[in-house]
Amino acid sequence: MIQTVDNYQTIENNTQKYYFRFEGTKTQVNNDKKFIREKLEINLNDYQTKSPNNTFFSFFKDEEKKAIKNEDALIISIKKDGDNYLAQTGNYVGKFVWQGLEIDIKSRFSNTFLERMLNFANDIFLDDVSITGNKVDKDFDISKYIIYYMFVQNLEKAFLLGLPKAYKSIEHHEMKLKGKIDINKFIKYDIPFQGKISSVSREQKEIQEIIDVLYKAVKIIDKNNKAFLKNISHIKTHLKQYKSNNYVSNETINRALKSKALQNPIFAPYKKVLEYARFIINGNNIEEKNDGAQETFGFIINVAELFEIYITKLLQKEFSDWYVESPHLRLDEKFGKTYLYSRKIIPDIVMIKDKNVIVFDAKYKKMNFNYIKGNSVDVDRNDFFQINTYMSYYQNQNYNLKIGGLLYPIEKSFKENKYICHSPSWFGNLNTKFIVDGIDLSDLKEDKENKFSQLAKREQKFIEGIKNLLN
Repeated sequence: MIQTVDNYQTIENNTQKYYFRFEGTKTQVNNDKKFIREKLEINLNDYQTKSPNNTFFSFFKDEEKKAIKNEDALIISIKKDGDNYLAQTGNYVGKFVWQGLEIDIKSRFSNTFLERMLNFANDIFLDDVSITGNKVDKDFDISKYIIYYMFVQNLEKAFLLGLPKAYKSIEHHEMKLKGKIDINKFIKYDIPFQGKISSVSREQKEIQEIIDVLYKAVKIIDKNNKAFLKNISHIKTHLKQYKSNNYVSNETINRALKSKALQNPIFAPYKKVLEYARFIINGNNIEEKNDGAQETFGFIINVAELFEIYITKLLQKEFSDWYVESPHLRLDEKFGKTYLYSRKIIPDIVMIKDKNVIVFDAKYKKMNFNYIKGNSVDVDRNDFFQINTYMSYYQNQNYNLKIGGLLYPIEKSFKENKYICHSPSWFGNLNTKFIVDGIDLSDLKEDKENKFSQLAKREQKFIEGIKNLLN
C-alpha cells in the first residue's frame, strides 16, 4: 500500500504533515515497487475510464464547471530515482486500488477543517455543530469520512419533515368499513355475511424502497464507525422498525430515486440523501466482492471543489448585501460573434454590489509564502495570469473593480507575511487592490469543548481583512 497526502511534492520540509511511504510487509512493498517500475502516473481521466467500479464524487452541481475544474487533473505521479521514489499528488483525496496497488491519499489538513468545510457545503454555519465530535480516528478512510458525513448531515436535515410518503391501497377485512367496499372480495368472502367487511382504503405510507436503502446505508456506517450516527440514533431506530428483509440492489436504489414522492418539494432533499446512500452501498459491495484479485476500484473526491464552496458560502454569509456568484463569461460576448480566441471563463468568486465588484480565485494549493524576489514560488504563474484575466474582464465592463486576488488555506502565519501579500494598487491602478489571502490555518489549536471556535476566529480575521480593504 502507498500512503500519502494531497498536494505532496517530494521535497518537503514538514515531513510530519507531508509524507509518501510504502506500507505493508517486505514482500508486499517489493511487489508494489515492481508494479510501479520506472514510473506510474494516474490522472482523473485514467481513473474514471479504467473501471466502472471507480467513483469520483463532485461537490459541483454545474457539470460544465466540474469538467473544467477536473480536466486532465493529476491524482498521483510516482517516478523511480535510483533507490528512491519521487512523488507528486494533486487535489484529490480518497482510497482506491489500481490494478492491485492500493493507494491511500489523505487530506493534509485536520479532520476539523474538513468537517468545517463540509458543514458550510451543507449550509450549516453554527460554530458548535459537529457530527462526529472527536471520536473519528485521523487514520480513518478519508473518502468514507466525507461521504458518511454528507449522508448523515443531509439525512438529519431531511428527516425533520419525516420520511417521503405516497398513497397506497390498503386492504381491510374488519367489522368496520374503512374506505370503500371491495366488491369482488365481499362477494367471494363475506356472503353470507359473518360480521366482517372486505374494504380498501387509500392511505399515505412511507415508501418501502426508500426505507430499505436508507437503512442499508446506516447499517454500513454503523459497522465501520458508530461515531457518525450519534446524532441520528432516533432515525436509525425508526428505519430499523419499518425496514423489510428484501435485498437492496441497484434496482431498489433506482426505484427509490425515481419515487414520485420526491417530486414533492417537501421531500426533494431526499434525492441528495439517496445519492449519498448509493455511493455508500455500492462502495461497500465492491469492497466485499474484492478478494485480492488484480482489480481497480475506489472512491475519490476533489477537495479543491469543497474549499471553493466553503470560501464562497463564508463570503455569502458575511457579505449579505453583496451578490456572490460564479458566473459563466464569454470573452467575446459583447461583440455578438465568435472569434478564433473565443472561449468561456468561469471565475470562482465574483462579488457585486451596485457597480462595485470583487473577484477572487480559490486555490487549494500550498501557501507558505515561499518566494524568490521577483518570482513567487507558492503563487503559480498560471493562477496569477488567470485571476488577472478575470479582473481585466470586469474592469473593461465599466465596473468599479475594488479588489482582486487569490485565496488559499494558509499554512504559515499570515500576520507575519501580510506585507508581501497585500498590494495597495493593481498594475498602477490605485482604485484596485490585489491580494493573496485566505484562511490562516497555521498553529491552529483545537478547543475540546467547541472544536470549531479557533477556526471561526481565523475566518473572522479573514473577513475583517476584506472589509478593511473596502474602507
